[in-house]
Amino acid sequence: MIDKKTEADIRSAQSFFEFWTKLHALYKETILKDIITNDDEKKYLDTLGLMKAKYEGLKGGLEFRYMPYGRFTDPVSDILAVHNIRFISENNLKKLDDDWRDSYVFLNSIVERLKSKKRRLGQFNPVGVFLKRVFERRGSQT
Repeated sequence: MIDKKTEADIRSAQSFFEFWTKLHALYKETILKDIITNDDEKKYLDTLGLMKAKYEGLKGGLEFRYMPYGRFTDPVSDILAVHNIRFISENNLKKLDDDWRDSYVFLNSIVERLKSKKRRLGQFNPVGVFLKRVFERRGSQT
């Protein structure tokens, strides 16, 4: 059985995941510079703002929650809350790197859960599901 919502969710999550890895590449490129200019920071923060909007849409559409393993917050939201990178301390850079790693695992797990759901749904016979719903409706009407 093909579930259109699951298919759309997989596409949305994979698309976000691709943009997320591109944002990480931009972040790495920016922090490796000897001097981060206002323009560099603005470009990064503007991109971060776009990602924040995409993430809110993704969260609303997928209805997922972060399942912490020793964490209490969503690592993606933590990164999206960064307000500057020009004057960030070494400790905060280390935390940000840890958040990137955690967010990678988190986002990848969302994609894998959706693919697993798709495989499970693929095992159902659409005719059987339809007949089951018909019999359930008849039973509730009597």
